[in-house]
Amino acid sequence: MFRRLTQALRKLTRRIPGAGTQEATSRGGEVAPGESPDRSRRTSAARRASRRDAPAARYFDLHDDFRQPARRELSDPTSVDGRKMDSVWLFTSGAPVRHRGRLKLTTEPPGPPLDFSLAGAGLTPVVSASVAAVFRELAPDDVQLLPVEVEGERERYFIVVATRLVRCIDERACDEVSHYTGEDAPPERVGHYRTVRGLRIDPAKTEGARVLRTWGWPVSLIVSEGIKEALEHAGIRGARFTEVTQPPPSPRRRKSRRKPRRG
Repeated sequence: MFRRLTQALRKLTRRIPGAGTQEATSRGGEVAPGESPDRSRRTSAARRASRRDAPAARYFDLHDDFRQPARRELSDPTSVDGRKMDSVWLFTSGAPVRHRGRLKLTTEPPGPPLDFSLAGAGLTPVVSASVAAVFRELAPDDVQLLPVEVEGERERYFIVVATRLVRCIDERACDEVSHYTGEDAPPERVGHYRTVRGLRIDPAKTEGARVLRTWGWPVSLIVSEGIKEALEHAGIRGARFTEVTQPPPSPRRRKSRRKPRRG
């Protein structure tokens, strides 16, 4: 009786596909057909490790290159009839701009045209049509491009408005930061940055933005590494990039242990 029961169980086992192993798909850490549980666990662990070891995104502060010879200075944007904007920070506050009508800029002194300039006291980014095309293609959800006339130029220029204001400054990684308090600033400025030296941001807090302004310190125009490389490939003139993310630590070289020579 016991022998017949054993033989029946063996036959039944042969008919069940994958019996004796944990048959399943490879999703969710389960074991695929023909794969041992130990191997599956090693594969899942390797995938998790590869995700942890993925390099963090890199970001850069995009600003004027004052090394450019005979660099011209642009004024703050005004309407075509010369009316000033309500604020010089209108285009650099990290929010979309509701402005209708043509804009213009004056130059002083006259100089060769550049692809990138920070205009006036508000440091408004002004770019050529070719640079605007890069922002339009790679960061359409992060920027607003406003046409602007530049005095003495026939080419088309645009104001780049970064429409995302992100709280991502890494205070511990910066060289120095200080904040406004209730004693020296109006209520709406309390908590904002009075000083930031050696700006560093946390790429994990950028919310995937490719172009952004930093909350509390919106004077900096931050772009992703992909934007930087595309602008450099386009041969941008007048711009300079400074990294604001911590570069990965360089691997330490192991000292080789030399075996003592035999006498």
